[in-house]
Amino acid sequence: MAEQSFTWPAAVFWLLIAAGTFWRGPGLLYVFTAAGAFGTLLMVPGELVGKVNILPQPVCAVFLVLKILLQREQIARAVNTLLDPARLGFLFLFLVYGLVSAYIMPRLFAHTVTVIPITATVNWPVALEPSSGNITQSAYLALSIGVSLAFALAAARPEFLRHYLLALLFGGFVFILTGVMDLVLTNVGLASLLEPFRNAAYTLHVDVESSTGKRVVGLMPEASAYGPLCVANAASLAFLRPLFMGKVRDFIVPAAVLGLLAMAALSFSSTAYVGIAVFGCAYALNWVRRLSSRADVVRRGLGLEALAAGAALIAFLTVLTLAPKLTDPVFDKLDSMLVTKTQSSSYAQRMMWNQVGIDAFFATRGIGAGLGSARSSSWYVAILSNTGYIGAALLICFILQLYLRQAPDDPQKAELVTGLKFALIPNFATAGLTGLSPDFGVANGALFGLIVSAAASPNASSPALAAIDSANAGAARPR
Repeated sequence: MAEQSFTWPAAVFWLLIAAGTFWRGPGLLYVFTAAGAFGTLLMVPGELVGKVNILPQPVCAVFLVLKILLQREQIARAVNTLLDPARLGFLFLFLVYGLVSAYIMPRLFAHTVTVIPITATVNWPVALEPSSGNITQSAYLALSIGVSLAFALAAARPEFLRHYLLALLFGGFVFILTGVMDLVLTNVGLASLLEPFRNAAYTLHVDVESSTGKRVVGLMPEASAYGPLCVANAASLAFLRPLFMGKVRDFIVPAAVLGLLAMAALSFSSTAYVGIAVFGCAYALNWVRRLSSRADVVRRGLGLEALAAGAALIAFLTVLTLAPKLTDPVFDKLDSMLVTKTQSSSYAQRMMWNQVGIDAFFATRGIGAGLGSARSSSWYVAILSNTGYIGAALLICFILQLYLRQAPDDPQKAELVTGLKFALIPNFATAGLTGLSPDFGVANGALFGLIVSAAASPNASSPALAAIDSANAGAARPR
């Protein structure tokens, strides 16, 4: 476990956050997306907060939410958005019930239910009782929903969506860079240069070797945290690619997507591999949808994508035909990760976490042990074990509502809504294999808010998307 000390990268992040907060431009949005790659950097010294890990992205999210909400007339709009069942109403009710359960359930069922606490260093069941996890997880969930609210409000402003797309691309390259740094510096014996970025109070698994070499973890606690995040970023960029402009859409975004998928593959995380498979299926389905569409914004880049996919398929079939033994290590690795992994001790431990969580759900008669009380290895089990069927029903209603929203007549806005829905699919798939608590994270919260904003007024035109459309038209106009 790394020492909880304040290091120079944390000071740099505080300076960037301060500059982005007080500068009227979109700089804080770029810091927010990039900060997701720094999952082991402690922002506040351990002697001030104990073993609570305050990381760059949550800190940045707090200031981003405040910056948006404290603007003129935003508070009234925020209240209306939270209370509106057609927008964030169900998500807000989920938060309210989660906060109530975090205080009441650990006391109501104290010492009568066994759980694996989120904050405990032990990995075996103990008696339920109130803990700091109830407080920290309540704060994290409130922050994630706060990001959803902030993005739902800000996405209606001119230029916000254009900057969000560019910030998403910037964050993707930061994920790639941190993965390359981890791989190269470790292989040349200079891994100590990364120690200032790895000072959080986690048990770090950054030097794990596989049969084919080091598992890439970037600046995250372990490969199973880094790989799925790379897939999530790749999915967002791939499905939102038609909204980018010119050469950025045709060359830079594909390079970022391929780089992120390569880093995810080099993490040798079974969760990441499942995410890649689900992403591939969703991408194929979306490609067919785009091919059958007549809207120009939807069909942008289809030719290059078809060419790249065809070239990759021909190359793969050529290798299988001429040198089939070259693919043996790949299939052996997939077998060890996805088939024989079920025999590993880590798999057995995570399945035990889930079983204890399910037992807690039934032991509390479906009410749940309280937000932040029970650790699981699946987001879905965590929702049931912590917030019970009431919390699960509220969250299901909100997510179903997201996917049932009708895309507006505006082609730009319709493609944004559809792309965001597809981008969430790999995230939901990997969440079923990871996720200690019901918190869905600030990155997913941003996607939730964007969908709510873009689909809120089907008959209204979005000035931000109009700005993107005008920029695209300008880029396509002959000079």
